[in-house]
Amino acid sequence: MDLGLEGRTALITGSSRGIGRAIALCLAKEGANVVICSRNRKELNDLETKIIDEHGVVVGSYEVDAANPESINTMFQEVKREIVSIDILVNNVGNLEKFGKFEDLEDRDWIRMYELGFMSAIRFIRATLPWLKKSNQASIINISSLSGHQPSFGGFNPHYSTTKAGVINLTKNLANDFGRYGITVNTLCPSTLAGGGWDNNVVDRAKREGITKEKAEKIMRAEESEKSPLGKIGELNNIANKVLYLASSVARFETGNCYNIDGGITRSIL
Repeated sequence: MDLGLEGRTALITGSSRGIGRAIALCLAKEGANVVICSRNRKELNDLETKIIDEHGVVVGSYEVDAANPESINTMFQEVKREIVSIDILVNNVGNLEKFGKFEDLEDRDWIRMYELGFMSAIRFIRATLPWLKKSNQASIINISSLSGHQPSFGGFNPHYSTTKAGVINLTKNLANDFGRYGITVNTLCPSTLAGGGWDNNVVDRAKREGITKEKAEKIMRAEESEKSPLGKIGELNNIANKVLYLASSVARFETGNCYNIDGGITRSIL
């Protein structure tokens, strides 16, 4: 099936590793030009080389701190000089930096998570909107989390969950507003994936329980697999492939939706 992505330009935040990297590679494979950005210049350079060598599409690569509005502004000064069009925005950045329950978290942890996981999406949408309004196939795809609409297991990381809930609500509001421009806005809510922030979760579990990383990972894989009716955990490309569909020409009537990519973990009919 032709997804109508060849020659389109996609900007993916937090794209040097994990989910963002997988999304950038999948879009490039379909012929889309990609604009990648993150804090890690070396990882960006490695990904840029891989995309150009394997797919031969145009790549824009920018070092940016997505929690810092000045850094975002500086990035877009360069983008305006170098990028002609943007048709797809994927707000992926928002990784968990501080693990803990409510009593473990200080104000700075909540503020940092809010800046990184919520305000970054606001700022990237605001910055790309002039390009998106000119596109005849514009899409905004926000990466939230399953924990955005249900409590995290064990009561961990409420700052992360509440931020992701905000992203879901933001999606609903902007889908209602941006429809007049022909821009679709959707959210993906993945469960725990093998990749992305998985390694950080393993390290945290090992530290909390005083066990090796190998044992922690074995326990976590068994736990996560048991939650799903499919008996397994998700992979990064499960998310990337859904992004391809939502950004494609065949999904132009889909907006304001929240898609759980969770292997059936969510059983509610609501």
